[in-house]
Amino acid sequence: MSQKDANQPITRVSGRTFVMERVFEAPREMVYEAFVNPELLSKWWAPKPYTIPVCRIDLRPGGRWHYCMRSPEGATQWVLGIYEEIRPLESVSYAITFADEEANPTDVIPKQEVTVEFADAGNGRTTLTLSFSLPTAEELQKTLKMGMSEGTAMALDTLAQEVLPAMMRS
Repeated sequence: MSQKDANQPITRVSGRTFVMERVFEAPREMVYEAFVNPELLSKWWAPKPYTIPVCRIDLRPGGRWHYCMRSPEGATQWVLGIYEEIRPLESVSYAITFADEEANPTDVIPKQEVTVEFADAGNGRTTLTLSFSLPTAEELQKTLKMGMSEGTAMALDTLAQEVLPAMMRS
């Protein structure tokens, strides 16, 4: 497998769970920091051409991750995550759903249980694994049809191509 192929996301769908895995040419500490630092996360988490003008993180069990995605036309979508488990440099687990500007959950999409794992892949590389579980397989399929896989892959591209290289240069 070529280096380019190795860095493309691998996706799996099983029952009510969607998993995306990707190897990054950056150390685990840096990839973890890009995921838990609101200033960095806001630069890559939204799929282009969306932006994240507001991103607040209270990184502790029970803490909130509340952010706003904005479309090029100015439409906004607020999201609320509640952290469940934080294992620094290893994993972050949270429940996430759409919300309003005051962080009140909405019923636009079902709540998702998410686990993000950061694994040392050797030679200064990191394997990032994102696992999203929805209440049912049917709800997962609806969410995937809304573009979840493509949007996540686009966000990971921005992390790999823009954010991590900028972090390495600084």
